[in-house]
This record gives sequence, structure tokens and C-alpha cells, in this order.
Amino acid sequence: MKRLQDKVAVVTGAGSGIGKETALLFLEHGAKVVLADINKDSLEETFEIIKQKKLDPDACISITDVSLENDIRSMIDLAVDHFGGLDILFNNAGIGGAVGPITHIDGDEWDKSFQILLKSVFLGSKYAARIMKKNALGGSIINTASIAGMGGGSGPLAYSAAKAGVINFCKNAAIELGPNKIRVNAISPGTINTPLLATAIEDSKLDQPIEDFGMPIDIAYAALFLASDESRFVTGINLCVDGGLTLDNSGLMLDAAEHYAKMGIERVVGMNMGSTGIESVITNLEEDD
Repeated sequence: MKRLQDKVAVVTGAGSGIGKETALLFLEHGAKVVLADINKDSLEETFEIIKQKKLDPDACISITDVSLENDIRSMIDLAVDHFGGLDILFNNAGIGGAVGPITHIDGDEWDKSFQILLKSVFLGSKYAARIMKKNALGGSIINTASIAGMGGGSGPLAYSAAKAGVINFCKNAAIELGPNKIRVNAISPGTINTPLLATAIEDSKLDQPIEDFGMPIDIAYAALFLASDESRFVTGINLCVDGGLTLDNSGLMLDAAEHYAKMGIERVVGMNMGSTGIESVITNLEEDD
């Protein structure tokens, strides 16, 4: 049975990784999907796969910079204009963001990180909720958070702080939008083999109950559940999909600290733009900086 039959969904970051797998899975389960991404090339590559699967009548693309309010508004309008409404929003787009010691992170790069990782979640939810409030059955807003937002030591500072904000946003938005039957939930991936993390996990050791890297499809299946009517009584949660990594927080913090030390993260500074197609700029700190 197709679990999203005739529902309309928007998926951001759909050009690669988690967003790509989720958009494909939603289509296979009967949804009509707007695929949004800032990376035109990767988005078109994803759409070619959709064409090969003969699912393209139920899909369209939106070149979207999720840090810009007008882009977000246009993305949501496209779903309404092209498919007649909106039932599901997956705020998934993200970057690695600003990296480096507190003493050296650039203020503008910090702001840009929060615009893409956190403000985009607010903006997407803002415009999606306006449409979903008209639905008798409400809707589902799903936001990609991270285990990095759940404690110290599991990710770069700006990224971790923004993802903590995503988790808290879900709780408060769920309270506000619950009377309209709009569910708001987060998914916190652990170590997932995506373009954003691929280079970072090549030499990592996994000290967790399920000794394997997660794959984008693992997050996509979690999103499918939260998007479907099967989760109609689930809201305000943070669903951890991490192979049990966060069960021992002390181990998580130790492993993360060792990992970033091995990468020399405390001696670099810059901006990780992930799979956006925009060049990342990471430089080494000089000894006298």
C-alpha cells in the first residue's frame, strides 16, 4: 500500500543525500513532491532518476536558497500552484557551517550558518503552516536536526547550536500548531554516509550498539513514518536515528573529541558549505593567530 497516496510534499536539500532519498521514497509511496535545492546540477541529476522511474508527472523542482524568505515563499507557492495544496514539509537542507575555535569564527559566517540551518526551518514552517491550517486533516512538518544538537562534543559549535535550536523549535511549534492538527517533529541523524559527512567518516571508528554507518535511506524511512497518517498522534518529538550512538553520552563526547582532534579541527577556521555546490573555504590557523 502506498502510504502517502495523493499527498503533496516539499523536500528541501533534495539534490543529494537524505533529501534525495526521501523525495524518491515519498514519490514511490504516492506523494506529489516539490524537490528544492540550491544546487541546480545535483537537483537535475535527481530529477533524471525520477524520470527513469517514470515518476516525473508527480514531481517538480525548485531552485531554492533556504536562507532567503522570498525563495521559501516561492517554494511553498509552487506546491500549491502545481499540485493544489500542501500536506508535508521536510525542512532538510543544511550545511556544515562555520568551523573553528570560538576566538576565530567569523561573525558573518556564524550568521549564515544559522540562516541555513535554523532560520530556514522557521521560514519553511511559517509558510507551510499557512497552507496546512486550511486542511481538515492538518499536515506534517518534519525538520532535520542532529545528534550534534543534543549535547556537547558531537559537532562544530555553530552547527551544534543551530541543531539544538531546531529541536526546541519543534517542541514549541508543535504546541502552537497542534490545535490545527499540524504535527511538527524532528529527526536527529547520527553518523550517516552523506556527501556532507563522507570525508569526515572515512577513518572513523564506531563505538555504538549497531556497528554500522547509517545511510540516507534510514532517515528517509523515518521521514516517511512522520509524514504518513500512521504518525497522526505523534508531535513534538525528536526521533533519534543513530544506531544507538547517543545511548552513552560520555562515549559520544569522547569519540567526537578524538575525531575532531585527529582532523585538526581546533586549528582550522572557515565555512563548510556541504553539498550546495558553493565552494567551502577552510584555512589553517597560523600559530600566532
